[in-house]
Amino acid sequence: MKYARLRIHHDPDSLHPMHAFEMAHDRIESAELLHWNTVLDGTNTFVFRIRGDPEPFRAKLESREVTVDYSLTPAVEGAFYCCVRDRVTSADEGYIDAFARGTLVVIPPIRFAPDGTTALTVVGTPTDVEAAVEGLPDGLRATVRSVGPYRRRVGEPSARLTDRQREAVAAAVACGYYDSPREGSVADVAAALDVAPGTAAEHLRKAEATVMESVV
Repeated sequence: MKYARLRIHHDPDSLHPMHAFEMAHDRIESAELLHWNTVLDGTNTFVFRIRGDPEPFRAKLESREVTVDYSLTPAVEGAFYCCVRDRVTSADEGYIDAFARGTLVVIPPIRFAPDGTTALTVVGTPTDVEAAVEGLPDGLRATVRSVGPYRRRVGEPSARLTDRQREAVAAAVACGYYDSPREGSVADVAAALDVAPGTAAEHLRKAEATVMESVV
């Protein structure tokens, strides 16, 4: 089994209307799809986490003909949650069809970025993962951010680290590199890994970048 972290680039015509709304509204910063349930009655139910003001989002949901029902939480520290049930649209079907193949499973969250791209992780056999990346519908193209064997929930930041990066972070924690005040150094990490300091620093930098990207 294999995983691939992808960034999906959309032509203007292929961008989902709600994603386009989020990009255009100055009181909505970003959104991510946390959970979904596709039932066989022509509707989909989604749970989103949105950074921004819930009132413009509420108004948009009220104005859409496809909205069947919804519920919003109050915003806490700039973020709120939305559970919405929609009638299935052609835009929804396009997204589903892009990754509905063979063994392929999409691992939440799916992040809808302000630049119009979508970030997601897929898991499946190497053949199906490759086919999904290369066989996207017209208007979509994928950039592969990372790929490798699936051993655990790759949605977790620590699961995205390579074995060597994880060893470097463990050595850094053990020697006090992340203590405040700092007790250990990159040289200490390098000595524990038996590598050059520059190599140890590179492992730590990449691990930190992966974790911080997930956090924000």
